[in-house]
Amino acid sequence: MHSKETQLLDPSQVYPCPSCRQGALVPITLTEAWGCDRCKQIFELRAEPNTVEKLTTPYPRQQIWQWTGKHWVLKSSPIKAIVTALMVWARLLLLPALFWVGWSLLSWTGLPILIKGALILLALVVMFWLVLRR
Repeated sequence: MHSKETQLLDPSQVYPCPSCRQGALVPITLTEAWGCDRCKQIFELRAEPNTVEKLTTPYPRQQIWQWTGKHWVLKSSPIKAIVTALMVWARLLLLPALFWVGWSLLSWTGLPILIKGALILLALVVMFWLVLRR
């Protein structure tokens, strides 16, 4: 089994901009950063092979791209994968719980039928909101 050699990014090469995909990354003198000649974004070469990080972004999490040899691929952080898994499990646990709450509300005899209906409708709205939320 042969190992695939990774070709590191060469600062003297011209690469397409990962952000706007129309410009080219040009090295910024005396730094380890590149700038796009079209959208003026600044990218820093990271310690990981073939990855750059956008420096000027309003987002709390920085965007990181990896060069595949032909194009840039946006890398997802491990924290994002963990949060996504937690949200899936929370939905799987909350949806049956909300169904159970709605079903048990039907058996309560002390509440008027209008309040029961409103609570069941609220539970359904919360369930659909959880399912359709991105």
